[in-house]
Amino acid sequence: MDNPSTTKPQVNHVEDKSPKMASTIAVDLPELSSHELRDQMAAQVRVSKLRYFSLASIQLYVFFFIAYCNSWGTGFDSSLMGTMNANNGWHTYFDVPKAGGTLGIVTAVYTIGNLCGSFFAGPASDRYGRRIGMFIGSFIVLVGAIAMCTAQNRAAYMAGRFWAGFGVAIARSAAPAFVTEISPAQWRGPVTLLYNSLWLVGAIIASAIAHATGPLKSDMSWRIPLIIQVVPSSVVLIGCLFMPESPRWLVANDRYEEARQILAKYHDDGDLDSPLVALELAEMRDSIRQEASDKRWYDYSELWNTRSARYRTMLVISMACIGQWGGSNLTGYYLANLLRAIGITSQDRLLTFNLAYYVAALGGAIVGSLVSNHVGRRPLLIFGCLSMSACLVALTACTSVYQPGQAVALSNVTIAFIFFVGIFHTCGVNPLVVAYPVEVLHTNIRAKGMGLNNFVLNCAEFINTYATPIGLKTIGWKIYIVYVVWNIVQAAWVFFLFVETKGHTLEEMDEIFESKRPVKASLEKPNSVAPIAREDMKV
Repeated sequence: MDNPSTTKPQVNHVEDKSPKMASTIAVDLPELSSHELRDQMAAQVRVSKLRYFSLASIQLYVFFFIAYCNSWGTGFDSSLMGTMNANNGWHTYFDVPKAGGTLGIVTAVYTIGNLCGSFFAGPASDRYGRRIGMFIGSFIVLVGAIAMCTAQNRAAYMAGRFWAGFGVAIARSAAPAFVTEISPAQWRGPVTLLYNSLWLVGAIIASAIAHATGPLKSDMSWRIPLIIQVVPSSVVLIGCLFMPESPRWLVANDRYEEARQILAKYHDDGDLDSPLVALELAEMRDSIRQEASDKRWYDYSELWNTRSARYRTMLVISMACIGQWGGSNLTGYYLANLLRAIGITSQDRLLTFNLAYYVAALGGAIVGSLVSNHVGRRPLLIFGCLSMSACLVALTACTSVYQPGQAVALSNVTIAFIFFVGIFHTCGVNPLVVAYPVEVLHTNIRAKGMGLNNFVLNCAEFINTYATPIGLKTIGWKIYIVYVVWNIVQAAWVFFLFVETKGHTLEEMDEIFESKRPVKASLEKPNSVAPIAREDMKV
């Protein structure tokens, strides 16, 4: 095999058909096989140094912040329903019981809206781009939030929850795809995992506001927290109009020069002749198909028409189920129910614990997101599942022996393990619920694949959300045992079937999924080679 750094370059001309950029891009590349291209990308990333506080990097932070606001809006809902469930005035105003099927359906109607929105999520992002997908989704969320905070009856409140869920499905497909696709390779792991982790920021803000307004003797005690829900959607609506588009979406739509400008500006300090930019553009050009299903809103066939596509889809569906069926839903939406079961009934204490729970969970989420590039996605997931299972065993033991009037110490231990379930979930599982599917999906099907992920995730969440209060009412603490067993099953599933995305570019995942043993291929490290010199490769 020839040394890639000395191989004679081959010139490939790619015509940019964009109406705004009517030019021809000449990309001079050595003749590299797929393996050599992978090794060269790893070498270039290794030697490329990003400046954390350059103007371009600061702009990226702002773009990430705007995209993260979509996640914060989801966190608002999770916490708000927990605080509404702890607010006696809300239960009275809308005539919602504190347990049973009515509470379940009022909570789960958000999920129903999410399910319906999933069918529009992929086509919106594919047709109009990632940032406009965020705009559309956030606008619908804003409409739903306004309907909720002004609702005069249960039906109007549920309608608002439905539309909020519908819009979140669209934004949730576009936003993480944007974050992943525009991120420099060195940052992709942490910034993508932080997307879903930072929903807890919204949860904490909503919980803190609800705690502050809880003592009010009017319906403003619960309306004010609902009003605040319009803030993150408003930030996205305004902010995304000033953001660049995803370079991968631009390549998929024949807008090569625009993609090259963005890659140069945000990945290599504005250097248009950078070998890294040339390699990234070459990988995208070779991987992304111009006549693929993302150009046809109705075509989802690339989710299953090949063996590798079916494997990717299996992982997307699996991640959605793992994200919902580990027990975190039990300690989130229905935290108040768990606390009431151990004798904590004061509204003020319920709201205090709700806030503390999300603060603790945020700590776990940040740790998990930041260590992901060091420990890898598979070990992080396995750790999350097994640690949750262990905590649920302890929670089962504590709750099963609790009797009203017993020592406060037992209640405190029970509360601690409830918190640990949330911390370990947000550390090991929650960051990957969105990040992992985004990383394993091919660019041409990423938006629709995220729509599928959102659909399955909400099917799983609907089962949890609707059935959990019924289960708590029927079998009480025994419901923990179900989650104990299921977490062990999930850990085994991840070990045997999940590929590792750490250290691989998005385009490199194509080669991994085409291999006979994707898991083994994903665990192999690229060869250590000398990076291609600037004079040997130009754009």
